[in-house]
Amino acid sequence: MRLIILAVAWVLGISLARELPGQPPSLWLAAFGVALASAIALRRGRWLWLAIGICAFCAAGMRQTFVPRDSEIAAHNGYRGSVTGIVIAEPAITADRVQLRVEAESVFVNNRERETSGLLLVETVPGAGLKYGDRIRATGAISMPASWDTFSYADYLARQGVFSILRNAAVTVLDSGHGDSFLAALIELKAIAKRLIATSLPEPQAGLLAGILLGDESGISPDLADDFSRVGAAHIIAISGFNMVILSGIVIRIGRRLFPGNGAAVTLNALSLMAVYAIFVGGSPGVLRAALMTGLYVIGSQLQRKTFTPASLAFATLLLSAADPNVLLDLGFQLSFFAVLGLAVFVEPFSRCFRRLLGIMLPPRSASRVHGLLDEPLIVSLAAHLATMPLIILYFGRLSLVAIPVNLLIVPAQAAILLLGMAALAAKLIAPVLGSLLFLAELVALSWTIGVVRFFASLDFAELSLALDSRLIQAFYLLMIGGAMLRAARPRLLKRLAHRLQAKTLLIALGGTGLLALILAAGYMHSRPDGRLHLWLLDIGHNNAALIQTPGGAQILVDGGRFPARLLTAIGDRLPFHDRHIEILAITQPDEWDIAALAAVLDRYTVGAALYHGQPNHGDVYKALMERLRGSNTPVVEARAGYRLEFSDGALLEALHPQTKPENSDRLSNQSLVLRLSYGEVSFLLTGDLSGHGQLEMLANGVPVLATVLQVPQHGAARSLDEGFLRAVQPQVALLQVDAANRRGDPDPDIIDLLDGLELYRTDEQGTIHLSADGATLRAHH
Repeated sequence: MRLIILAVAWVLGISLARELPGQPPSLWLAAFGVALASAIALRRGRWLWLAIGICAFCAAGMRQTFVPRDSEIAAHNGYRGSVTGIVIAEPAITADRVQLRVEAESVFVNNRERETSGLLLVETVPGAGLKYGDRIRATGAISMPASWDTFSYADYLARQGVFSILRNAAVTVLDSGHGDSFLAALIELKAIAKRLIATSLPEPQAGLLAGILLGDESGISPDLADDFSRVGAAHIIAISGFNMVILSGIVIRIGRRLFPGNGAAVTLNALSLMAVYAIFVGGSPGVLRAALMTGLYVIGSQLQRKTFTPASLAFATLLLSAADPNVLLDLGFQLSFFAVLGLAVFVEPFSRCFRRLLGIMLPPRSASRVHGLLDEPLIVSLAAHLATMPLIILYFGRLSLVAIPVNLLIVPAQAAILLLGMAALAAKLIAPVLGSLLFLAELVALSWTIGVVRFFASLDFAELSLALDSRLIQAFYLLMIGGAMLRAARPRLLKRLAHRLQAKTLLIALGGTGLLALILAAGYMHSRPDGRLHLWLLDIGHNNAALIQTPGGAQILVDGGRFPARLLTAIGDRLPFHDRHIEILAITQPDEWDIAALAAVLDRYTVGAALYHGQPNHGDVYKALMERLRGSNTPVVEARAGYRLEFSDGALLEALHPQTKPENSDRLSNQSLVLRLSYGEVSFLLTGDLSGHGQLEMLANGVPVLATVLQVPQHGAARSLDEGFLRAVQPQVALLQVDAANRRGDPDPDIIDLLDGLELYRTDEQGTIHLSADGATLRAHH
C-alpha cells in the first residue's frame, strides 16, 4: 500500500509540474529538502508517510522540469536546408514513405553549416536501402509536426523528444555502421523473419502474422486494419500491453495443464515466453514496457496476493516514469496499465459470476467443463476490454458492439498463432520442409482470425460512434484505481461496509439521490451568468473561432474552424451543462477552414439566428451548412457595415465590414465579416481573416475601428496587419490565434514587432484565451 501511495504522489507531482511549465528545478529541490527534513525529524511519527509522499511529489516535479521542451535542431523549423545525422532506430516503412529517426549532427541553412543536436524525423520515398546506423544527409523543408482534429502529431512526437520533421526529403547515405551492434543484429533478424513469412504465406495472412509476431504492420492493408479496429480487435495486430495481457492469460492456462500444482514453473514459462517474444521483435521501448507490466501482473497473480498486483503496477509506473515522465501520456502505457489493472479488479468477480451462471444453466459436470474451457479467454477478454474501453472512446470516439464475441472466437487462436509462428520460423531455417508444414497450420489459424474479423466487421451494427466527456472517463478511472487500492488495503473493512450498506439500502438510495440533486443544483448555480461579458478565443488550430457570453448569458459563436471534436469540446467546457442553445452564429466568410466544424455544432445545439454577409459560394461545405440552417428554420441574417444587434443586458454587436454585399468573384479575405463587440467602455474587434486590402477599405470609408482588444487578422501572417489600421484601432491588448504546428511559419516576425508595446496573448503559448469585462475594466483569465 505504501508503494501505491508513493506512486500516486509521484504521478501528481509530474502532472502539476507539467501544468506549471517554466518553474525552476531549484524551487522543487527546495521543497524536496523541506519535506525530507520533515521526514527525518518525524522518523516513526504518525505523519512520516505523509512527509515521504511529499518528498516523492517534489522529486517528481523536479524530474519533470528536466524533460526537454525543445531541441537545437528545432530552432531551424521553417527553413529549407540539409541535415546530417545518424539513423538511431529501425526505419519505419509504409506503402508510400520511409520514416527515419535521426540524431542530428549538423545543419546547413542560409548558405551556412553549423553543428547542432536533437532528434529529427525524416520522411523519404521507399526503396533507398536505408538502415539503422547509417549516417545520412537529408535535404528539404524543416518544420514542426502538424496537428489534426483529435490527434496532435506534434505532441505525440514531442513526448519522444522529436520537435522537428523533414518531409519529402532527398536522402544521401554518407557511411554506415554507427549503431549498436546488438540492436543492429536484432533488426537484421527481424528482417530475415519478415522475408521468411512473406515467402511462406499469402496475403493478407503474411501481413497479419508479421504484425502479430514482429510488430510490423506495414503489410496489413488499410481496409483490414480498419476491420480489426471496427470489431475491437486492434490489439491483436499491435504488440501492446492489451495484446500481451490476453496472450499471457492463455499461456498461464496452458502452463497449468502442463505443470499442475507447480506455480513457479507456470510463472517462469510465461515470463520466459514474453521475454523471448520482446527480444525477438526488436526490444523497442513500447514492447519492453508492455512486457514489464504484464510480467508483473503474472508474478502477482501466481503469488495469489491481493495486494501484489496494484503494488506491481505502482512499481512499474515509478520505474518507467522516472526514466521518462512522458510515458504517462503515452496511449500504449495507459492501455497497458488499465488492462492489467482491469484483470486485477474484474477477473475474480467476473469468473465467479460466470461460474454461477453456468451452474444455473447446465448440469454440474457440464458447467465445470464449459467453465474450464471458456473462463480464461472470455473473462480475460471481458476484463481487459472493459478496463480499456473508456480510453478507446476518449481517443478514437468509437465503441465496438461486437468486441466480446469476436475476442471470444479469435483469442484462443492467438496462442497457436504465436507459438506456431515462432516454431515455423525456427524450423524454416533448420528444416525447411518442417517449417513449410508448420506454416500451413499457421495459415489455418490466421485465416480463421481474418474470417471472423471480416464477418463481424461487415455487420451494420458492429461499431458505434460515441463521444464521452473526458471528465466522466477520468472519474471512472479514479474510481477504478481507488477501488483497487481500497480492496488491496482493507478487504475486511470492505466486507463489513458491504454488509452495512445492504442493511440500509433505502436510506442510502435516498441519500444518494439527494446528493446527486444537490450536485446538479450547485452546478446549475455555478453556470449562471455572472454579469460580465466573456470572450474566449478558442485554441482549435490554425483556424478562426471565438465564443462569447454576454452579461445576461446569451451565447455567440463566431466561426468554428475545421476540427469538430476540438470545437465541440471547447464549447462544452465553457457552456453550462444544461444549455443546448446558441443564440447567434456568426459566419465571417465561406472558407472551409473556418466553417467545416459547424455542421457538428448544429447536430448538438440549436441556433437562434445566423449572421452572414451574403457572399455567394459554390463550395460543398458552405452549401451543406446553409442547407442545414435553412432546414432547421434558423433565420440567416445578412450582416454588413451598419448592422447592429443590441442585447437587453447592455452588450452591443456591430458589423463594420464589408461595406456592400460581396460578389462571388471577390476575394474572401477582402470581404470578411468584421465584428465589434462592446460592453460599456470595453470593446473587442474581431477581424478574422481580413486582409490588408480590406483594412485599407475600412479606413477609406471612415469606419470607426477604435477598440480595446484587437484580434490580429490572418493569424499574424506576413503583411496581414496594416500599420495605419493598427493606429486607428488603438488597442491595449492584442489576441493572436495561431497553431504552433502550422506550416506557414505564422506569426511573421514583422507582425510581432508591429505589436511591440501591446499586451499580447497567443493560443500557441497560452491555449484558449479567456478575457472578461464588467463594462469598465478588462480581466485576463489564466
